[in-house]
Amino acid sequence: MTKWLASVQSLDEAKTLEQTLPDILDLKDPASGALGALPLSVVKSVVAWVDGRCETSATIGDQLMKAEIISPAVNAMAATGVDYVKVGLFADPALESCLSGLKQTLSELNRPVIAVIFADQTKDICLVSSIKQAGFSGVMVDTASKNGQGLLQHWSEAELSSFITEARKHGMLCGMAGALAIEDIDSLESLGADYLGFRSALCERRQRTATLQAERALAIQQRLQRYGLAS
Repeated sequence: MTKWLASVQSLDEAKTLEQTLPDILDLKDPASGALGALPLSVVKSVVAWVDGRCETSATIGDQLMKAEIISPAVNAMAATGVDYVKVGLFADPALESCLSGLKQTLSELNRPVIAVIFADQTKDICLVSSIKQAGFSGVMVDTASKNGQGLLQHWSEAELSSFITEARKHGMLCGMAGALAIEDIDSLESLGADYLGFRSALCERRQRTATLQAERALAIQQRLQRYGLAS
């Protein structure tokens, strides 16, 4: 069953979802890049407030593709108690070397780490194999440039289906995000990803840095429930 993820940027925003908690409450700072990181203290406060009522994830920020930078950030975020740590893998000549350098950190961590690749930077689903070998537990596709262009403007449904198939082949969790609109659920639900992620669709005027609105979360939840996807 496909789950849904809602990204929030503060404890106050998380509390607006009290009555419509998503399957995964994701923590990031949308004003600080594609995967901007929140202060560890904020992440801890949200994890404590959630208290196991849903799963949580948090991003480590838009980092350089260097294992010596990413590893301590992953360890620090994992220590907050989130269920999943998310790491953005940006297009970079050093990416393969970075993945190799992360193997030890990921093998020693008692927390699943999700890799995020970007549909507006690559169409190479062969990356999934390298991501698995590095020790990631899951992979999701998102968009790096937050310019209003959504996931489906970069990858076709056929390409997304191939991505999901590749993730399944390697036994990995898989997700899709990237300026998804509520209407995109109708196109994406049949592809069978583990989760769909939303931020801009939850916000006033679909501006990802604007205020999150609980009624938009309810609308997404109800749309997913039409397909038997959301809890």
